[in-house]
Amino acid sequence: MTVVEQWLTDHDDETVIVVSEEEFRADAQRALAELGLTYAELEAQARNRDFTSARAHALWVSIGGTVDL
Repeated sequence: MTVVEQWLTDHDDETVIVVSEEEFRADAQRALAELGLTYAELEAQARNRDFTSARAHALWVSIGGTVDL
């Protein structure tokens, strides 16, 4: 991952890292593959509010509605 920008927030324990769109999409696709899901399947789980795992739910919180894979 190439960090495009990085800065600290008002909270001492938080750092914001900005990555390129290509890296974001690649990482989202990799996370989906690790879960054995497609974006459409994850989107359906969100729509039904029935995630197959806590990791799937966390991924949706991270990428839901931001990419179209």
